[in-house]
Order: sequence, then structure tokens, then C-alpha cells
Amino acid sequence: MADVVLVTGGARRIGREICLRLSVEGFKIAIHYRNSEDDAKALRAEIESAGGKACTIRCDLNDSDSVKGLIQNVSDKLGKVVGVVNNASCFEFDRIEEISEETWLEHMKVNALAPLLLIGGLSESAVEGSWVVNILDFKVESPNADYLSYTSSRFAMYGLTSALAVDLAPNVRVNSVAPGHILTSDVLDENSLRRVQSESPLGFGPSSRDVAESVVFLADSQTITGQTIFVDSGERFRQMKHDPAFDRGEGK
Repeated sequence: MADVVLVTGGARRIGREICLRLSVEGFKIAIHYRNSEDDAKALRAEIESAGGKACTIRCDLNDSDSVKGLIQNVSDKLGKVVGVVNNASCFEFDRIEEISEETWLEHMKVNALAPLLLIGGLSESAVEGSWVVNILDFKVESPNADYLSYTSSRFAMYGLTSALAVDLAPNVRVNSVAPGHILTSDVLDENSLRRVQSESPLGFGPSSRDVAESVVFLADSQTITGQTIFVDSGERFRQMKHDPAFDRGEGK
């Protein structure tokens, strides 16, 4: 029987690529979403048309009570969960001058507490060979004060990846993948993205597929735990005072 993997934020963007790649590897995929129901259903149909097995499952990661039941809900639909990819995230701009309790808590609940609750749920009934991959951000090795709440939540999971790898061994391996700039956003258009990627040490940027390949590698690597793979073309070595989306030429 194929193993079941839950991918949070799996309906779109990087999460979608991760779901597709894991399905090719023979995993049953639970596609988590909050608002992207149509995208989640379309992805499920695509996976099943290729011979895979998937389900869609909605959950607001801000609602801790709902998060606590998510692993069991997936198990009821597809079977026992052996892998969790914590990919969903809250990503809103703030700096120290404007930080608010509301914004801070939302980032911490979605980006740190929800993953912890899911990892805890997995560990409660885990068998040897269970695994977790947290999708982080290259900013944990190249920090600046833009997106301060978001960055802080990534640092939380960066440190907890190591702590939980020790605590949950030998039944659960816990690793992370930290991507560089891959996709456009509200503040980073296509031209700006290409510029940022071209300024990396390798001269080009990673893709969503590269992130998915790293997730598969960690899922299959039975002797690796507590590690973070940076899929960033070396972008973390460019220590910037501001996020590249707001680069004003101040550089290092």
C-alpha cells in the first residue's frame, strides 16, 4: 500500500509541484488548501488521471483546533500518514517600526505553531520511517529586517528542525528545504525576479521543480535528519540590508 503524504498549501505554486513530484514517486497525496479549492480539485484530477491517488482537504492553519485534527482527517480519507511537508505560509510585509501583535501572532500561528502541531500529530502514531520536510526560506542564513514577522517565524522552524530531529528519532526524521527567490509576487515582478536570480553566485535561480526534487531526496534519505538544504543558487551569500524586492542599491 502506498504511503500517504500531507502537503500543506499544496494546491498552488511550489506546493503544487511538490504534490506532483511526490505522486510520481508513488505516494498518495493529501492536498491541503484554505481558499484555493478549485486549484486543489484540479490538481487532484491531474494526479488521478496520471494513475496516482489524492484527496483534497481544507483547513485554516490559523485555527489550532482544526489543525490538531488534520492528520486524523487525512488518515480517514487516504490511510495512515507517514510524511508531512509543511509548505503553507503567511507572508506579509512588516518592519520593526510597524510591527503589530496581530501580524506577529498570525505569522507565528501559521508558519510555526501549525507545523509543530502537525509534526506532533504525525509523531503520536508514527512508525519508523516517518518523515517531515519544512519549507523555509534562504533568509534564515541571509537575514534582514524586511518581512520581520515572517522571517522570525522561519527562524523558529529552522531551529526546531534540529531540536525535533533529536527528540523524535528514531521514528520521525525532520528536515528542511530553504528556497531562494523562485516565483513572482505582489512586490517582485518577472523582470525583477530575473534580475535577482541573475545576481546569485551561480548566475541563475532555482525553480519549483528544484525544491520538489529536494523534498523527494529528503523523503527517501533514511540516514538524514536535522538538516536544511538551501535551494537558492547561493543567494544566501549575498548579505543584503533589505529584501531584494526593495533593494535600493545599499547592498552589503
